[in-house]
Amino acid sequence: MRLLSVKQARSIWLIYLLDLNPRGLDLISLIPIIGQKYRFMELSPTIDKINKETNEVRFGLGNFQKDQQNLRVDLSIYNDGLIADTRSSTNDSDVFLDEFLNWISTEFGFMPYNDVLRTKLYVSELVVQTDKSLNTLNPKLVNFAKKITSLIVGHESNPISFETAGIQLWTNPNIINPPGPFRFERLTDVPFGENRYYSAAPLQTDLHLEILEEFENILSN
Repeated sequence: MRLLSVKQARSIWLIYLLDLNPRGLDLISLIPIIGQKYRFMELSPTIDKINKETNEVRFGLGNFQKDQQNLRVDLSIYNDGLIADTRSSTNDSDVFLDEFLNWISTEFGFMPYNDVLRTKLYVSELVVQTDKSLNTLNPKLVNFAKKITSLIVGHESNPISFETAGIQLWTNPNIINPPGPFRFERLTDVPFGENRYYSAAPLQTDLHLEILEEFENILSN
């Protein structure tokens, strides 16, 4: 399985802002300071439109340093948690949130986040390449796809052929904070011959890559 690109590496840290800010410090006054420190180029909503009904403040197109490299980052702050998005790895997203929360604790008197952090969740979206076929998951799918192909009309001058193009695994949605699905599917509008796939998983990036290697082994057998 060859990694082509990281589409999204999202870290979700569930923390109640009231627990992080028990002294009721003015959060709105920190927005310009946050924007300046991480050089965020986007803010939604703008400060003049933030009110008591606002449940998300999103900072976009910022950057931070890790191992002497500038990494792109987006940050969303909610009443019950924070989300950081990078296009490198969920580990980098975690590093950013750790730095950010330690900074506001040290500089502005917020609670140490480890005292109030409830849990961490992840979303990893990757573009990968493999020459293995999803048809090998079940030989019956090959004949089923051929049956569908035989029923299609209007393509006599440009023959077509259906094949298995994706698989999804879900958890039962009736639990609290259900993880997202595992998805592995061909990229849309990309010729099959390029063997390019999109995959999403509720995992850290490194674990996502490990599970994709295991999945490729399944397709090989």
